Amino acid sequence: MRRRSKPAPRSSGGFWPRKRRRALPVGGGGVDLLAASQPAATEDNPRVVGSGDAAFQRIVERVRQAERSIEIRAFLWRDDEAGNVLGEAVLGAAERGVQVHIHKDRIAAVYEYAGGNKQSFFHKRVDPIRGMQAWFLGAVFRKKGSFKQRPNPLAEAVLAHPNITVEHRRKRFDHSKLYIVDDAWMCLGSMGVGDNHRHDWVDLMVELDGADHVARLRQRMSGDDEFDPSRGIDFLVHSRSAHRPRTCPMLTHRLALLDSAKESLTVEMAYLGDPRFTQALARAVGRGVQVTLVTAAKADVLGNLNRATCDTLRKVTGAPDHLRIVLLPRMVHSKVVIIDRRVVDIGSANFTRLSHGVYDEINLFADHAPFAAQLEAEIARHCVEGLVVDDRLGYRRMATQLEKAIVAFQSRRGG
Repeated sequence: MRRRSKPAPRSSGGFWPRKRRRALPVGGGGVDLLAASQPAATEDNPRVVGSGDAAFQRIVERVRQAERSIEIRAFLWRDDEAGNVLGEAVLGAAERGVQVHIHKDRIAAVYEYAGGNKQSFFHKRVDPIRGMQAWFLGAVFRKKGSFKQRPNPLAEAVLAHPNITVEHRRKRFDHSKLYIVDDAWMCLGSMGVGDNHRHDWVDLMVELDGADHVARLRQRMSGDDEFDPSRGIDFLVHSRSAHRPRTCPMLTHRLALLDSAKESLTVEMAYLGDPRFTQALARAVGRGVQVTLVTAAKADVLGNLNRATCDTLRKVTGAPDHLRIVLLPRMVHSKVVIIDRRVVDIGSANFTRLSHGVYDEINLFADHAPFAAQLEAEIARHCVEGLVVDDRLGYRRMATQLEKAIVAFQSRRGG
Protein backbone atom coordinates (compact mmCIF):
# COMPACT_ATOMS: atom_id res chain seq x y z
CA MET A 1 0.00 0.00 0.00
CA ARG A 2 1.17 3.49 -0.79
CA ARG A 3 1.21 6.43 1.57
CA ARG A 4 -0.83 9.48 0.77
CA SER A 5 -1.04 13.10 1.75
CA LYS A 6 -3.96 15.40 1.15
CA PRO A 7 -4.37 19.09 1.93
CA ALA A 8 -6.20 19.84 5.14
CA PRO A 9 -9.46 21.79 5.14
CA ARG A 10 -9.35 25.37 6.34
CA SER A 11 -11.08 24.45 9.59
CA SER A 12 -11.47 21.12 11.29
CA GLY A 13 -15.24 20.92 11.78
CA GLY A 14 -14.67 17.85 13.94
CA PHE A 15 -16.66 16.13 16.62
CA TRP A 16 -14.87 17.67 19.60
CA PRO A 17 -14.46 21.37 20.52
CA ARG A 18 -11.30 22.98 19.19
CA LYS A 19 -10.34 25.01 22.24
CA ARG A 20 -10.73 22.48 25.00
CA ARG A 21 -10.55 18.74 25.32
CA ARG A 22 -12.33 16.56 27.78
CA ALA A 23 -11.77 12.96 28.70
CA LEU A 24 -13.41 10.74 26.14
CA PRO A 25 -16.64 9.29 27.54
CA VAL A 26 -17.04 5.58 28.05
CA GLY A 27 -19.63 4.30 25.58
CA GLY A 28 -20.10 0.62 26.43
CA GLY A 29 -21.16 0.99 30.02
CA GLY A 30 -17.76 -0.16 31.29
CA VAL A 31 -18.67 -3.83 30.62
CA ASP A 32 -15.91 -6.09 29.28
CA LEU A 33 -17.91 -8.31 26.95
CA LEU A 34 -14.83 -10.28 25.94
CA ALA A 35 -14.44 -11.42 29.55
CA ALA A 36 -17.95 -12.90 29.38
CA SER A 37 -17.47 -14.45 25.96
CA GLN A 38 -16.73 -18.11 25.34
CA PRO A 39 -15.03 -19.30 22.13
CA ALA A 40 -17.32 -21.22 19.76
CA ALA A 41 -16.66 -24.96 19.71
CA THR A 42 -17.07 -25.51 15.95
CA GLU A 43 -13.99 -25.45 13.72
CA ASP A 44 -15.42 -24.36 10.34
CA ASN A 45 -18.74 -22.73 11.21
CA PRO A 46 -19.22 -19.80 10.47
CA ARG A 47 -17.26 -19.33 7.25
CA VAL A 48 -16.31 -16.38 5.05
CA VAL A 49 -18.16 -16.32 1.73
CA GLY A 50 -16.32 -13.21 0.58
CA SER A 51 -17.24 -10.40 -1.75
CA GLY A 52 -18.40 -9.72 -5.27
CA ASP A 53 -19.30 -12.45 -7.73
CA ALA A 54 -18.04 -15.27 -5.50
CA ALA A 55 -20.47 -14.30 -2.73
CA PHE A 56 -23.30 -13.70 -5.19
CA GLN A 57 -22.85 -17.08 -6.89
CA ARG A 58 -22.81 -18.84 -3.51
CA ILE A 59 -26.14 -17.26 -2.58
CA VAL A 60 -27.72 -18.13 -5.94
CA GLU A 61 -26.40 -21.70 -5.68
CA ARG A 62 -28.03 -22.25 -2.29
CA VAL A 63 -31.31 -20.71 -3.48
CA ARG A 64 -31.31 -23.12 -6.43
CA GLN A 65 -30.72 -26.04 -4.03
CA ALA A 66 -33.55 -25.11 -1.67
CA GLU A 67 -36.01 -27.92 -0.93
CA ARG A 68 -38.57 -26.45 1.47
CA SER A 69 -38.22 -22.74 2.25
CA ILE A 70 -36.35 -19.55 1.44
CA GLU A 71 -36.38 -16.30 3.39
CA ILE A 72 -34.72 -13.18 1.97
CA ARG A 73 -34.32 -9.80 3.65
CA ALA A 74 -33.13 -7.31 1.04
CA PHE A 75 -32.74 -3.59 1.53
CA LEU A 76 -31.80 -3.03 -2.11
CA TRP A 77 -32.74 -5.15 -5.15
CA ARG A 78 -31.98 -3.62 -8.54
CA ASP A 79 -33.53 -4.58 -11.86
CA ASP A 80 -30.21 -5.42 -13.51
CA GLU A 81 -28.38 -8.63 -14.42
CA ALA A 82 -27.70 -9.62 -10.81
CA GLY A 83 -31.25 -8.81 -9.72
CA ASN A 84 -32.72 -10.87 -12.53
CA VAL A 85 -30.40 -13.84 -11.95
CA LEU A 86 -31.51 -14.00 -8.33
CA GLY A 87 -35.14 -13.42 -9.38
CA GLU A 88 -34.96 -16.38 -11.78
CA ALA A 89 -33.46 -18.58 -9.05
CA VAL A 90 -36.25 -17.60 -6.65
CA LEU A 91 -38.95 -18.21 -9.26
CA GLY A 92 -37.42 -21.58 -10.14
CA ALA A 93 -37.47 -22.59 -6.47
CA ALA A 94 -41.11 -21.58 -6.17
CA GLU A 95 -41.95 -23.68 -9.24
CA ARG A 96 -40.44 -26.68 -7.39
CA GLY A 97 -42.83 -26.07 -4.51
CA VAL A 98 -40.44 -24.17 -2.25
CA GLN A 99 -42.16 -21.56 -0.06
CA VAL A 100 -40.42 -18.19 -0.51
CA HIS A 101 -40.79 -15.16 1.75
CA ILE A 102 -39.12 -11.91 0.65
CA HIS A 103 -38.87 -8.84 2.90
CA LYS A 104 -38.07 -5.86 0.67
CA ASP A 105 -37.96 -2.35 2.11
CA ARG A 106 -39.69 0.40 0.16
CA ILE A 107 -37.33 3.02 1.61
CA ALA A 108 -34.45 1.66 -0.47
CA ALA A 109 -36.32 2.42 -3.69
CA VAL A 110 -34.83 5.92 -3.40
CA TYR A 111 -31.32 4.47 -3.73
CA GLU A 112 -32.43 2.15 -6.52
CA TYR A 113 -33.76 5.11 -8.53
CA ALA A 114 -30.61 7.17 -7.90
CA GLY A 115 -27.81 4.58 -8.20
CA GLY A 116 -26.60 1.73 -10.40
CA ASN A 117 -28.75 1.34 -13.50
CA LYS A 118 -31.50 3.35 -11.72
CA GLN A 119 -34.03 0.53 -12.08
CA SER A 120 -35.82 -1.10 -9.15
CA PHE A 121 -36.81 -4.77 -9.37
CA PHE A 122 -39.94 -4.48 -7.21
CA HIS A 123 -40.75 -0.75 -6.95
CA LYS A 124 -41.84 0.17 -10.46
CA ARG A 125 -44.30 2.85 -9.40
CA VAL A 126 -42.42 6.00 -8.36
CA ASP A 127 -44.60 7.67 -5.74
CA PRO A 128 -44.21 11.43 -5.19
CA ILE A 129 -42.39 11.15 -1.85
CA ARG A 130 -39.84 8.61 -3.09
CA GLY A 131 -39.44 10.62 -6.29
CA MET A 132 -38.70 13.82 -4.40
CA GLN A 133 -36.25 12.03 -2.11
CA ALA A 134 -34.46 10.49 -5.10
CA TRP A 135 -34.25 13.92 -6.76
CA PHE A 136 -32.82 15.47 -3.57
CA LEU A 137 -30.35 12.60 -3.14
CA GLY A 138 -29.20 13.04 -6.72
CA ALA A 139 -28.81 16.79 -6.28
CA VAL A 140 -26.77 16.47 -3.08
CA PHE A 141 -24.55 13.59 -4.15
CA ARG A 142 -24.47 14.47 -7.85
CA LYS A 143 -26.20 11.24 -8.89
CA LYS A 144 -29.00 12.02 -11.30
CA GLY A 145 -31.85 9.59 -10.74
CA SER A 146 -34.43 8.11 -13.10
CA PHE A 147 -38.17 8.14 -12.54
CA LYS A 148 -38.84 6.07 -15.68
CA GLN A 149 -39.07 2.48 -14.52
CA ARG A 150 -39.15 -0.20 -17.19
CA PRO A 151 -41.67 -3.05 -16.70
CA ASN A 152 -40.14 -6.45 -15.98
CA PRO A 153 -42.16 -9.63 -16.68
CA LEU A 154 -39.88 -11.61 -14.35
CA ALA A 155 -40.59 -9.31 -11.42
CA GLU A 156 -44.30 -9.50 -12.19
CA ALA A 157 -44.10 -13.32 -12.22
CA VAL A 158 -42.31 -13.34 -8.85
CA LEU A 159 -44.94 -11.06 -7.33
CA ALA A 160 -47.82 -13.14 -8.73
CA HIS A 161 -46.55 -16.63 -7.84
CA PRO A 162 -48.66 -18.40 -5.17
CA ASN A 163 -45.58 -19.85 -3.45
CA ILE A 164 -43.88 -16.44 -3.11
CA THR A 165 -44.80 -13.79 -0.56
CA VAL A 166 -43.20 -10.39 -1.14
CA GLU A 167 -43.57 -7.69 1.51
CA HIS A 168 -42.56 -4.58 -0.40
CA ARG A 169 -45.38 -2.05 -0.23
CA ARG A 170 -44.53 -0.37 3.06
CA LYS A 171 -41.59 1.28 4.76
CA ARG A 172 -40.15 -1.59 6.76
CA PHE A 173 -37.02 0.25 7.91
CA ASP A 174 -35.23 -3.07 7.41
CA HIS A 175 -31.60 -2.54 6.40
CA SER A 176 -30.52 -6.17 6.91
CA LYS A 177 -29.13 -8.42 4.19
CA LEU A 178 -30.05 -12.00 5.00
CA TYR A 179 -30.71 -15.30 3.22
CA ILE A 180 -32.10 -18.37 4.99
CA VAL A 181 -32.57 -21.65 3.14
CA ASP A 182 -34.54 -24.61 4.53
CA ASP A 183 -34.23 -23.13 8.04
CA ALA A 184 -30.78 -24.75 8.21
CA TRP A 185 -28.39 -22.38 6.40
CA MET A 186 -28.00 -18.63 6.48
CA CYS A 187 -25.86 -16.05 4.73
CA LEU A 188 -25.63 -12.49 5.98
CA GLY A 189 -23.48 -9.41 5.67
CA SER A 190 -23.44 -6.19 3.69
CA MET A 191 -24.19 -7.20 0.10
CA GLY A 192 -27.22 -5.80 -1.72
CA VAL A 193 -28.71 -7.29 -4.88
CA GLY A 194 -27.22 -5.42 -7.81
CA ASP A 195 -24.46 -5.39 -10.39
CA ASN A 196 -22.42 -2.82 -8.48
CA HIS A 197 -22.30 -5.12 -5.43
CA ARG A 198 -21.53 -8.11 -7.64
CA HIS A 199 -18.79 -6.56 -9.76
CA ASP A 200 -17.50 -3.28 -8.34
CA TRP A 201 -17.99 -2.73 -4.61
CA VAL A 202 -16.18 -4.27 -1.65
CA ASP A 203 -18.63 -6.24 0.49
CA LEU A 204 -18.29 -9.07 3.00
CA MET A 205 -20.72 -11.95 3.39
CA VAL A 206 -20.48 -14.93 5.75
CA GLU A 207 -22.42 -18.18 6.04
CA LEU A 208 -23.53 -20.26 9.01
CA ASP A 209 -24.93 -23.79 9.12
CA GLY A 210 -27.39 -25.10 11.68
CA ALA A 211 -31.09 -24.99 12.42
CA ASP A 212 -30.23 -24.00 16.00
CA HIS A 213 -28.57 -20.81 14.78
CA VAL A 214 -31.55 -19.95 12.57
CA ALA A 215 -33.88 -20.48 15.52
CA ARG A 216 -31.64 -18.33 17.72
CA LEU A 217 -31.71 -15.49 15.17
CA ARG A 218 -35.50 -15.57 15.09
CA GLN A 219 -35.53 -15.51 18.89
CA ARG A 220 -33.26 -12.47 18.95
CA MET A 221 -35.26 -10.62 16.27
CA SER A 222 -38.51 -11.20 18.13
CA GLY A 223 -36.99 -9.86 21.36
CA ASP A 224 -37.57 -13.12 23.25
CA ASP A 225 -34.02 -13.24 24.62
CA GLU A 226 -31.06 -10.95 25.24
CA PHE A 227 -27.66 -10.96 23.61
CA ASP A 228 -25.46 -13.59 25.26
CA PRO A 229 -21.72 -13.51 24.40
CA SER A 230 -21.14 -16.67 26.44
CA ARG A 231 -22.80 -18.64 23.62
CA GLY A 232 -19.77 -18.06 21.40
CA ILE A 233 -22.06 -17.44 18.42
CA ASP A 234 -24.98 -15.04 18.76
CA PHE A 235 -26.63 -12.11 17.00
CA LEU A 236 -26.47 -8.36 17.56
CA VAL A 237 -29.79 -6.98 16.36
CA HIS A 238 -32.02 -3.96 16.33
CA SER A 239 -35.69 -4.72 15.74
CA ARG A 240 -38.25 -1.91 15.63
CA SER A 241 -41.01 -4.38 16.43
CA ALA A 242 -39.22 -5.82 19.47
CA HIS A 243 -37.38 -2.82 20.93
CA ARG A 244 -38.96 0.28 22.40
CA PRO A 245 -38.77 3.51 20.36
CA ARG A 246 -35.49 5.41 20.77
CA THR A 247 -33.78 2.39 22.33
CA CYS A 248 -31.11 0.20 20.76
CA PRO A 249 -29.42 -2.52 22.84
CA MET A 250 -27.28 -3.27 19.79
CA LEU A 251 -25.59 0.12 20.21
CA THR A 252 -24.56 -0.60 23.79
CA HIS A 253 -23.27 -4.06 22.88
CA ARG A 254 -21.22 -2.87 19.89
CA LEU A 255 -19.66 -0.01 21.85
CA ALA A 256 -18.87 -2.38 24.74
CA LEU A 257 -17.12 -4.72 22.31
CA LEU A 258 -14.97 -1.87 21.00
CA ASP A 259 -14.17 -0.83 24.58
CA SER A 260 -13.19 -4.43 25.40
CA ALA A 261 -10.39 -4.51 22.83
CA LYS A 262 -6.97 -4.95 24.41
CA GLU A 263 -4.64 -5.70 21.50
CA SER A 264 -6.16 -4.93 18.12
CA LEU A 265 -9.20 -3.61 16.27
CA THR A 266 -9.66 -4.15 12.53
CA VAL A 267 -12.61 -2.25 11.10
CA GLU A 268 -13.83 -2.26 7.49
CA MET A 269 -16.82 0.08 7.37
CA ALA A 270 -18.97 1.61 4.66
CA TYR A 271 -20.34 4.65 6.48
CA LEU A 272 -19.00 6.54 9.48
CA GLY A 273 -20.12 9.65 11.31
CA ASP A 274 -21.70 8.56 14.60
CA PRO A 275 -19.52 10.33 17.22
CA ARG A 276 -20.08 7.51 19.69
CA PHE A 277 -18.18 5.09 17.49
CA THR A 278 -15.52 7.65 16.59
CA GLN A 279 -14.96 8.24 20.29
CA ALA A 280 -14.80 4.48 20.97
CA LEU A 281 -12.10 4.10 18.31
CA ALA A 282 -10.23 7.06 19.79
CA ARG A 283 -10.39 5.48 23.26
CA ALA A 284 -8.95 2.26 21.84
CA VAL A 285 -6.06 4.17 20.27
CA GLY A 286 -5.52 5.89 23.62
CA ARG A 287 -5.23 2.48 25.32
CA GLY A 288 -2.50 1.49 22.89
CA VAL A 289 -4.72 -0.84 20.84
CA GLN A 290 -3.57 -1.38 17.25
CA VAL A 291 -6.46 0.14 15.25
CA THR A 292 -6.87 -0.36 11.50
CA LEU A 293 -9.77 1.41 9.81
CA VAL A 294 -10.55 0.61 6.17
CA THR A 295 -13.09 2.61 4.18
CA ALA A 296 -13.59 4.13 0.73
CA ALA A 297 -11.61 7.14 -0.43
CA LYS A 298 -14.90 8.43 -1.83
CA ALA A 299 -18.08 6.76 -0.62
CA ASP A 300 -21.16 6.76 -2.84
CA VAL A 301 -23.01 8.79 -0.19
CA LEU A 302 -21.71 10.48 3.00
CA GLY A 303 -18.27 10.60 1.41
CA ASN A 304 -17.29 13.91 3.00
CA LEU A 305 -18.56 12.84 6.39
CA ASN A 306 -16.47 9.66 6.15
CA ARG A 307 -13.33 11.64 5.35
CA ALA A 308 -14.07 14.19 8.08
CA THR A 309 -14.46 11.35 10.59
CA CYS A 310 -11.13 9.82 9.59
CA ASP A 311 -9.45 13.22 9.82
CA THR A 312 -11.00 13.85 13.24
CA LEU A 313 -9.84 10.45 14.50
CA ARG A 314 -6.27 11.22 13.50
CA LYS A 315 -6.44 14.69 15.00
CA VAL A 316 -7.84 13.79 18.43
CA THR A 317 -5.49 10.81 18.86
CA GLY A 318 -2.37 12.52 17.58
CA ALA A 319 -2.15 9.96 14.75
CA PRO A 320 0.22 7.50 16.46
CA ASP A 321 1.84 4.64 14.57
CA HIS A 322 -0.67 2.13 15.96
CA LEU A 323 -3.52 3.94 14.18
CA ARG A 324 -3.69 3.02 10.51
CA ILE A 325 -6.40 4.35 8.16
CA VAL A 326 -6.56 2.80 4.70
CA LEU A 327 -8.62 4.35 1.90
CA LEU A 328 -9.65 2.13 -1.02
CA PRO A 329 -10.31 3.46 -4.53
CA ARG A 330 -13.48 1.35 -4.77
CA MET A 331 -16.66 1.77 -2.75
CA VAL A 332 -16.32 -0.11 0.55
CA HIS A 333 -19.72 -1.40 1.62
CA SER A 334 -18.61 -3.91 4.29
CA LYS A 335 -19.60 -3.58 7.94
CA VAL A 336 -17.17 -5.66 9.99
CA VAL A 337 -15.23 -5.31 13.25
CA ILE A 338 -12.60 -7.80 14.41
CA ILE A 339 -11.49 -7.55 18.04
CA ASP A 340 -8.20 -8.94 19.34
CA ARG A 341 -8.01 -11.29 16.31
CA ARG A 342 -10.66 -13.43 17.96
CA VAL A 343 -14.11 -11.84 18.13
CA VAL A 344 -16.11 -10.78 15.05
CA ASP A 345 -19.03 -8.36 14.67
CA ILE A 346 -20.22 -8.47 11.05
CA GLY A 347 -23.46 -7.74 9.26
CA SER A 348 -25.53 -4.83 7.96
CA ALA A 349 -24.98 -2.14 10.64
CA ASN A 350 -22.78 0.87 9.88
CA PHE A 351 -21.15 3.29 12.31
CA THR A 352 -24.09 5.71 11.86
CA ARG A 353 -27.09 6.79 13.92
CA LEU A 354 -29.44 5.34 11.31
CA SER A 355 -28.14 1.85 12.10
CA HIS A 356 -28.77 2.24 15.83
CA GLY A 357 -32.38 3.08 16.52
CA VAL A 358 -33.93 3.69 13.09
CA TYR A 359 -33.24 0.69 10.85
CA ASP A 360 -33.65 -2.99 11.65
CA GLU A 361 -30.16 -4.47 11.54
CA ILE A 362 -28.70 -7.98 11.88
CA ASN A 363 -25.06 -8.63 12.77
CA LEU A 364 -23.38 -11.92 13.59
CA PHE A 365 -21.31 -12.10 16.77
CA ALA A 366 -18.72 -14.88 16.76
CA ASP A 367 -15.96 -15.62 19.26
CA HIS A 368 -14.05 -17.76 16.80
CA ALA A 369 -10.33 -17.16 16.17
CA PRO A 370 -10.11 -19.14 12.85
CA PHE A 371 -13.11 -17.24 11.48
CA ALA A 372 -11.56 -13.95 12.61
CA ALA A 373 -8.30 -14.90 10.88
CA GLN A 374 -10.18 -15.60 7.62
CA LEU A 375 -11.78 -12.16 7.76
CA GLU A 376 -8.48 -10.46 8.61
CA ALA A 377 -6.93 -12.12 5.55
CA GLU A 378 -9.84 -11.01 3.35
CA ILE A 379 -9.53 -7.41 4.54
CA ALA A 380 -5.74 -7.53 4.03
CA ARG A 381 -6.38 -8.48 0.39
CA HIS A 382 -8.68 -5.50 0.03
CA CYS A 383 -6.00 -3.21 1.47
CA VAL A 384 -3.48 -4.12 -1.22
CA GLU A 385 -5.15 -1.60 -3.54
CA GLY A 386 -5.51 1.03 -0.80
CA LEU A 387 -3.60 4.08 0.34
CA VAL A 388 -2.47 4.56 3.94
CA VAL A 389 -3.31 8.01 5.24
CA ASP A 390 -0.26 9.80 6.67
CA ASP A 391 -1.44 13.42 6.73
CA ARG A 392 -4.58 15.51 7.18
CA LEU A 393 -7.45 14.48 4.92
CA GLY A 394 -9.14 16.97 2.65
CA TYR A 395 -12.92 17.17 2.54
CA ARG A 396 -15.62 19.72 1.71
CA ARG A 397 -16.68 21.32 4.95
CA MET A 398 -20.08 22.59 3.79
CA ALA A 399 -20.90 19.25 2.18
CA THR A 400 -19.94 17.49 5.41
CA GLN A 401 -22.37 19.63 7.40
CA LEU A 402 -25.11 18.94 4.86
CA GLU A 403 -24.50 15.20 5.05
CA LYS A 404 -24.62 15.34 8.85
CA ALA A 405 -27.90 17.25 8.64
CA ILE A 406 -29.39 14.65 6.27
CA VAL A 407 -28.47 11.80 8.62
CA ALA A 408 -29.82 13.72 11.62
CA PHE A 409 -33.11 14.41 9.80
CA GLN A 410 -33.49 10.77 8.75
CA SER A 411 -32.70 9.61 12.29
CA ARG A 412 -35.39 11.86 13.76
CA ARG A 413 -38.01 11.19 11.10
CA GLY A 414 -37.41 7.44 10.83
CA GLY A 415 -35.83 7.22 7.39
